[in-house]
Amino acid sequence: MYKLLSLTIRKALIGGSLLLLGIMLWSPPAAAQGKADFEQDIIIDSEREWFDIQNKIAIFEDNAVITQGTLKITADHLEVAQQGEDGVRTFTAEGSPATYQQELEDGSLIQAQAQIIRYDETAQLLTLLGEVKVTQDNSEIQGNEIVYNFATQQLRASRGDDESDRVTTIFKPNKKNDNEPINR
Repeated sequence: MYKLLSLTIRKALIGGSLLLLGIMLWSPPAAAQGKADFEQDIIIDSEREWFDIQNKIAIFEDNAVITQGTLKITADHLEVAQQGEDGVRTFTAEGSPATYQQELEDGSLIQAQAQIIRYDETAQLLTLLGEVKVTQDNSEIQGNEIVYNFATQQLRASRGDDESDRVTTIFKPNKKNDNEPINR
């Protein structure tokens, strides 16, 4: 029974990890990179684990760390829930903040942090909630909520409830080549 549960959880996490790669959504060339990581084993370390076999829930608590190749997710609490007879899964990582990072094939790093990182397999939605920040190369986006729809490849960023909250996108200048003229 434990081997069957372990296999089910491994399959669930592989699917979830592949979809978390979607954080790279606002950089289409990068979306095709980092594929080698998904051929690696998924390793989850935590201080405590809890399995509810009847309800198809796996919980990893206290310093949960998921690694798969260069992909790394950290959370205070990670829950993998499987629902329905078709085995649709929802992955929820919570932390102060929960973090995601992955080295891309070109050597650059994509990083994200949020209070909650959730992937709904049925709706094909990746949701980052609470003090969200995603950075890659020369770009950064911040907001209270970022939702990426894998089916439509659309991103929506929202501010918080406070009227002074804003969504911020920052495009940093490209690194200048020393041989490039100062004035263009």
